[in-house]
Amino acid sequence: MKNIKPILLCLFFLSFLNVQAQEFVNIKIKQDYQILTAKDGVFNIQKKPFKLVFHVMNTDGFCIGFTQDEDIYRSAIGEADMEVMWFENTGMAESRFNEDQTVMISDEAPSYWYFTAIDDHRFDKNPYGTPQEWLAERTVNAFYLTEFSESFKMEDMVRPVYVVVYEPVYDEDYNLIDKKVLYHAKIDI
Repeated sequence: MKNIKPILLCLFFLSFLNVQAQEFVNIKIKQDYQILTAKDGVFNIQKKPFKLVFHVMNTDGFCIGFTQDEDIYRSAIGEADMEVMWFENTGMAESRFNEDQTVMISDEAPSYWYFTAIDDHRFDKNPYGTPQEWLAERTVNAFYLTEFSESFKMEDMVRPVYVVVYEPVYDEDYNLIDKKVLYHAKIDI
């Protein structure tokens, strides 16, 4: 019985270290100086600009897909069985420092957002942290819908937007062999 306590303590400590090393992405929304969290996976926001607020641990980048197609979203998170083109294509890097304050909605390819240093990232200026743990914001004044090759301001959006953050796993030939969904939510506008 005396030997069990040290073994259990050791197992607990090892499992704690394993949890600490896992990738973590949490998103909140800031609108009108209020921080909103998703309730049951849904953000309810007003039809005006907002900021996506990221808290990320143990990954310096990820693919992020935005869609207005609920079936694609449900398939991406494993609730439906439909082809998800994001997983077949590599991420496109958007402009540095989010100068245009626009997020791309594409059913075909995800975006690749990363933070490798204070001066090398795909978020608004002045994120902080290290590549192991960082906080960053991404202002959204409009959505660029690749389907129409046109930007739409927030007040012109009429359908919800779904977001899926995932980490692709590739083999040595750069074929996708797996993916790990790190975060997902619906944004009701």
